[in-house]
Amino acid sequence: MKELSVVIPTKNEEKSIGICMEKIQKVLNEHHIDGEIIIADNSTDNTPEIAKSMGAKVVVPDKLGYGNAYRFGFEHASGDYIVMGDGDNTYDFTDMPRLLEPLKRGEADFVLGSRFKGGIKMGAMPWHHQYIGNPVLTWIFNLNNANKSNLSDTHSGFRAWKRIESA
Repeated sequence: MKELSVVIPTKNEEKSIGICMEKIQKVLNEHHIDGEIIIADNSTDNTPEIAKSMGAKVVVPDKLGYGNAYRFGFEHASGDYIVMGDGDNTYDFTDMPRLLEPLKRGEADFVLGSRFKGGIKMGAMPWHHQYIGNPVLTWIFNLNNANKSNLSDTHSGFRAWKRIESA
């Protein structure tokens, strides 16, 4: 069993998967984390070859689709902690320690990254999502949120959690 599994769904991400892999490996090395990178891939380009050559475990999901890629990747994850993020370099994997800290301190079971607390790269999110959709839906979530967690980006795909073993 590994300490950390990083699960990334990919489809034709050959221009960015190497950047993501380098960032993840840097964190694993600098923080002495025993980790694995799982790429759930349905590409027709060189994404899986690049990921494999950089040490990732590449799995091919049994069904097409973004959600199925994640599900399939999670099934292959063995880490005590799991981080998920996209292979298009939308999320900065060098921020993984910030996601993992509350988990390791026992302060949280699930941590959600925020694109609004840092910076959103030009073109990474349509303007109506950035200024209308996501803020309004996040506000509604926080309004009805029994835990009063005051989230800033409920739709972030950069997430981490502790593995929970089923009974």
